[in-house]
Amino acid sequence: METSQSLFWDYLAPLKPKLYNYILKSLNFSPDADDVFQETVLHGLQYFRSFRRDEIFGAWIFGIAHNEIRTHFKKRRRTESLPEPDKIAASAAGSPGGAVGEVYRYAAQLKPRERDIFFLFYESGFSIAEIADLAKLKEGHIKLILFQARTALKTIMGVTHE
Repeated sequence: METSQSLFWDYLAPLKPKLYNYILKSLNFSPDADDVFQETVLHGLQYFRSFRRDEIFGAWIFGIAHNEIRTHFKKRRRTESLPEPDKIAASAAGSPGGAVGEVYRYAAQLKPRERDIFFLFYESGFSIAEIADLAKLKEGHIKLILFQARTALKTIMGVTHE
């Protein structure tokens, strides 16, 4: 019979790279991503007994990551300016290439909440409903945040409306 702890690691194994990338991008490729990832895994392991087997493990663990990212930003009211897109690109070895990679590099300049929702939707592939559940917000609010993120991205990238 499998222990709860080994079951947790079995569930986590295929999601680790995607989870880490989500955290890394949400934190603007900060070295703090390692700590937030570790805290996410530790809290996931600690609260795994509360995980209902009828839920989707990925949504559950990403919800913990989302909360850890929010906690990180609350603890550390950012006073430093955001890194330049070129610096982000240099540190983003795992980022997609081409036009999508360029959009992702610019997305790192979004406000923390917009960036978080943006990467959950576009990079991690969560639906509006799943993100609303993770973020404890209404679906309409998630749609608004995505709209704001896309609008801000257009401005950051210098795209004009014709």
